[in-house]
Amino acid sequence: MEQKYGLLMELPDGKLPGFYAQIVKALAAKAPLFDRDKELLIFSETEERDAAYPIMEQYKIPFEDLDLILLPPPVYVLPTLTDFGLISRSEHVYVYSDAACIFTIREDGPGAEPAQAALQMDEHLLARFGREDETFYVAQAQSDELMLRIAAAYRCTVQFIHK
Repeated sequence: MEQKYGLLMELPDGKLPGFYAQIVKALAAKAPLFDRDKELLIFSETEERDAAYPIMEQYKIPFEDLDLILLPPPVYVLPTLTDFGLISRSEHVYVYSDAACIFTIREDGPGAEPAQAALQMDEHLLARFGREDETFYVAQAQSDELMLRIAAAYRCTVQFIHK
């Protein structure tokens, strides 16, 4: 997982496609983009995003900051992700930092059933990803207590990586 920094532009209606291209070209010299998706520009560092502010002001484009978490591939995405994240043009999967919690499930003693806990949680998840030895789950931030209760019912605990 990597923290990324978004700048969500509010492009004016009726502008030609070349207007967007001009902005991207102006950014290339001062604020290198990591990724983009429609009106969302994604940067690797806050300093890079900050460098884009004068360009937005120059072109008189209203904008807002948006902090993101880039999920490492491979990611299994559920349909509910679109309300709490996005898949960019370059097929990177992001969740909005303030809208998601990311966790793992741990056994909490004899009789623990982590697979059953994960199955019960599945209907509340936005995505999951992992390595050979560990799976990470992504849920809505306000579902953190629910995830704890489900895990406890199966004699497991939840370890939050991001909350």
